[in-house]
Amino acid sequence: MDKIIISEMIKKLRESYHLSQDELGEKMNVSGKTIHSWEKGRTEPNMGKVQMLADFFGVSTDTMIYGYKNDDANRMDIIFNDYFPLKYASNLSAGSLDEILESDPDSVVYVPIRFQSIKNHIYAFKVNGTSMNNIIADGSIVIADTDIDKNQIKDGTIVVALVDGLATIKRLYQNSNQITLMPDSTDKSHKPIMIDPTITTVTILGKVIWHMNPDDIFKLY
Repeated sequence: MDKIIISEMIKKLRESYHLSQDELGEKMNVSGKTIHSWEKGRTEPNMGKVQMLADFFGVSTDTMIYGYKNDDANRMDIIFNDYFPLKYASNLSAGSLDEILESDPDSVVYVPIRFQSIKNHIYAFKVNGTSMNNIIADGSIVIADTDIDKNQIKDGTIVVALVDGLATIKRLYQNSNQITLMPDSTDKSHKPIMIDPTITTVTILGKVIWHMNPDDIFKLY
């Protein structure tokens, strides 16, 4: 069985994002002391928190628990201060469905170098709204990977979805009878968008694999 190294991964990824234990704790809705305990291996996050960590750092839950595999083994040694530019579209709605606006010439975000090998099938968007603010703050830049098997997306995955030409970012839940685009917000006024797939076509533009909040963007400039 693979060795569980989640404590090492939390510390490595936290430091790569230049976050203190208190700052990461705030994003995970736990205390900085809890993050310290996780990193020391004294306690472990439950699977809900593992998923939150994986979503936040843009990795899979398996990577969060067991580390990088095979050809990716050396990725732990990447210097995360290295970034490359990626243009982003704006007005990706975190609320109701809305039109995505094309990139302006100056709409560029610098994303970690680890994504450069897949840059041909990732797209960046600036989020507008608070319906995902438990994970993704209003004004954040997100990266969505379009090179995925859309039929095997797990329930709860954060996706960029297109419905009748209008887009939103939500957690996706689906079965043969209904597709639900679910908010994840401190504001409980945000309601899920429920769609009958026999009537309306929902296109998954991509799975969200990384995001940068407005404070992080400020630190880069």
